[in-house]
Amino acid sequence: MSTDIVVITCERLECLTQTLRYIWDRTFTPYRLCVIDDASVEGNSAFVESLRDQGMLDNVLLRTERAGISANLRMVEALTTSDPVVFTDDDILCPLLEPDWLARGLEAMEQMPGLGVLALNNPQCNVGDRRRRVEAEDGNPVTLCRNVPGSFVFVRRAVLATCCPADGVQSPVKMMCRMARGRGWQVGYLTHVYCQHIGETSARTGKDLTRLAELVLPIDGKTLEPPEEFRG
Repeated sequence: MSTDIVVITCERLECLTQTLRYIWDRTFTPYRLCVIDDASVEGNSAFVESLRDQGMLDNVLLRTERAGISANLRMVEALTTSDPVVFTDDDILCPLLEPDWLARGLEAMEQMPGLGVLALNNPQCNVGDRRRRVEAEDGNPVTLCRNVPGSFVFVRRAVLATCCPADGVQSPVKMMCRMARGRGWQVGYLTHVYCQHIGETSARTGKDLTRLAELVLPIDGKTLEPPEEFRG
């Protein structure tokens, strides 16, 4: 069965292009790819429509008015059928691995039925978690934590159905994780499967949000994995 992957985008056409290219080139487990465009004005709509017409995207949702992340998270459930489903921001690059990142995430979700939300390890957001090193040394492929960023997030349908935050909530992905934990689900990230933030400006505020992952954890530019001495 194919797993649904949804990319939520707003402006940042260049970032979206890179994110999609990495998914196509680095995902070998069967998947269906959907893009939700949150009323972009810089050409995203025409771009994703052309990809759909070429058969490179399985589904496209083009919003005519800006809805925000919470509303788009609710649409993830409506646009998908797999369990779990994967969603990501438009400025995240998946790693080159064998087995691939998708297979590793699905395996972890199958082995841990109480895990409701799982993400790839985003060094900028997760490396500061002190529990990471303890569990990595124990060989645990999943590090349990309080919340994860919007970086290739595996979510069970039961969580999508009951834990999507209301509109206007700050950090809606973190709120979803908090709500999931309140309902007895675990939250975590794949300890040794790293993704990387491209680094761009915020589509909402125009502020420069570039934070080089190399300043937090050295990353190999080809595989997006840290050098051996930094693993674990």
